[in-house]
Amino acid sequence: MKAKRLWGLVLAAAMCMAVAGCGQEAAETATTEPQYQVIGTEAEGAYDILLKNSIGQDVTGISVKTSDEEAYPANMLASDAVLKNGETAEWFYMPEEAGETEGVGEKDIALNVVYQVQITLADGTVYELSSLGMDDIDWNAELCLEDDVVFVKYTSKASGDTVSTKEQEVAAKAQKDAESQEEVASEPAPVEEVQQEAPAQPAQQSAPAASEPQQAPVEQIPEQTTEGCLTEGGGPAFN
Repeated sequence: MKAKRLWGLVLAAAMCMAVAGCGQEAAETATTEPQYQVIGTEAEGAYDILLKNSIGQDVTGISVKTSDEEAYPANMLASDAVLKNGETAEWFYMPEEAGETEGVGEKDIALNVVYQVQITLADGTVYELSSLGMDDIDWNAELCLEDDVVFVKYTSKASGDTVSTKEQEVAAKAQKDAESQEEVASEPAPVEEVQQEAPAQPAQQSAPAASEPQQAPVEQIPEQTTEGCLTEGGGPAFN
């Protein structure tokens, strides 16, 4: 009897240890599983991407639009949220519902949608991913910054290869810069209207009055008188 009791105690202790060990292992698994910051809203049909920030500074804004839209919508990050440099976030994005087009199915349209992503950094600099195929990203994506362009590195679902969009973004930036220079060159040069005061004209001096020609002095001839006697020739006789 004593031996049976002893074996019973040993088995009970072993079972307790096994249960405790399983509980500890589950707890360790729960604590070691990474917890990511969530951007967007998890929903059925949404893109689910693990986005790592390797830009070199914090990201304060992420906004997505299609190439057909003109303006970017609101920031997907909360007002006080920041994706710090070196950290990873789980990014959910619900694609816009594609309308039906004659001769093209909705599925085909959805696969051909090009997304543009606006990235705002902590220093206020804004970059743009000109063309991001979210449907080809195999969960993990990395934001990088080189040569004054932000680009993405990810594993392609279609090929299984590592894809970098750097060359694509460099070409897009060069085209955008060229278009900006053309616009500036086509604008007419501003005309500066400078009102110049006419130089003051010197006061016109009245021309001196033409002097009247001076008449030569008239020699006065003494007046002759006829008083007196007449001479024999009939002329007057002067005294």
